[in-house]
Amino acid sequence: MKRFIKNSLYFVIPFVLYSCLIALIDPFNYLNGFGIISEEEKKAIALDIEPHLYKMIDFKNDPKKNWVLGDSRSNGLYNAMDSSAWSNLAYGGASLKEVIQSFWWAREIEKPDTVLIGINLNLYNKYNRRFWVEETINRKSNYFTYAFNKYTFNAAYAIMTDNHQGEDESHSQVELPGAKEQFWKKKLKGTDKFYKNITYPDEYHKQLTEIADHCKTEGIKLIFWIPPLHKDYHEVLTKYELEEFEAKFKDDLFTLGDVFDFNYASHLTVDENNFRDPVHFNAQVARLIEKEIRSYSPHHSTLYKKKWLD
Repeated sequence: MKRFIKNSLYFVIPFVLYSCLIALIDPFNYLNGFGIISEEEKKAIALDIEPHLYKMIDFKNDPKKNWVLGDSRSNGLYNAMDSSAWSNLAYGGASLKEVIQSFWWAREIEKPDTVLIGINLNLYNKYNRRFWVEETINRKSNYFTYAFNKYTFNAAYAIMTDNHQGEDESHSQVELPGAKEQFWKKKLKGTDKFYKNITYPDEYHKQLTEIADHCKTEGIKLIFWIPPLHKDYHEVLTKYELEEFEAKFKDDLFTLGDVFDFNYASHLTVDENNFRDPVHFNAQVARLIEKEIRSYSPHHSTLYKKKWLD
């Protein structure tokens, strides 16, 4: 019996010590301030390793009354917004499925005043179905699944060893001589992934309609915005003959909420200096977009206001 207890302790002690270590570091703030590491030290690392986990825990710890949802372009817009008033539930490479799941997950925690959703045509696709939000909900469901998943381990290790290339550092590589041109060409060559088999997303449209109906019932302001793409990207997309599909996409959005459309031929989409690559605008443009949406004064966009039919 003593031998069994001894062997059991040998087995259990490492798990206990590891759990205590994770509690002290708490790279994603699961324990909401219990750890000994400052927020500034771990935020960049945790966001770079697993942004879904960091942002969802951050929202649960401190939910705001205004939400930003979408992919990397909405995340870029959030950087120009008032973080004390807005929560960021936008993730790089997010699918529309993740946007919808994030809305309903967050709605169980807080009732918002305003919801801002960024959607480009590539997200409005039946086959755009990444499901990291679903996995993240499982990872943060209890302390055991939080502590013993690879993202928490990797973030804790990176914080302890200070051996991780943060997001800002990796983005700075784009500024290296010739790098922007390479990234630009790479994006233009990668359009098949999003548009070759694009199919009307009946289920997503239904789910977005449910969100719009809920927002109307609850008095929540629902705004959609269509991020700008550079003219080079538009030219590449002509081979897919998406005119009718895009018209249907926009018509659908117009029935759901107010829509700011930044994605048409204009000075904004023609000037290469406004973009980091053909699908991602720079920080200066983010500030411009934020101002137009916040003030409801479109200068580089077209605003379509939703007319509610009782």
